[in-house]
Amino acid sequence: MLTHEERISRLEADMEEQKRLRASQDLDLSNLGEVVRVQLKLIKAIAKTQSEHTQVLAKHTAILDKHTAILDRHTAMLKDNAGNLARLTLDVRGVEKGNQQIIGMLHTLIDRGDGR
Repeated sequence: MLTHEERISRLEADMEEQKRLRASQDLDLSNLGEVVRVQLKLIKAIAKTQSEHTQVLAKHTAILDKHTAILDRHTAMLKDNAGNLARLTLDVRGVEKGNQQIIGMLHTLIDRGDGR
């Protein structure tokens, strides 16, 4: 059987161990709290960045929609004017051919030198 002094010594040792464990637990909880605070700060920063990116994406989408509409109008105009463009190309070729004929005639007159 243990004496009162031995029992008290054991109790004191147990209390010191409990005190040490509580201090360690407090430190662990404090560290965990800091980790949670950092993670919350990170989550808020990510949410803010995501919100900013969403706004930029919405602006880019609006610009792309506008450009798509312009391209659609230009494509429709090109289709509507395809015949006109072909006729204009033929007209320009005709003018070029006529100009070449006039230049040829002028060269002939210059070469004759008799004023006819």
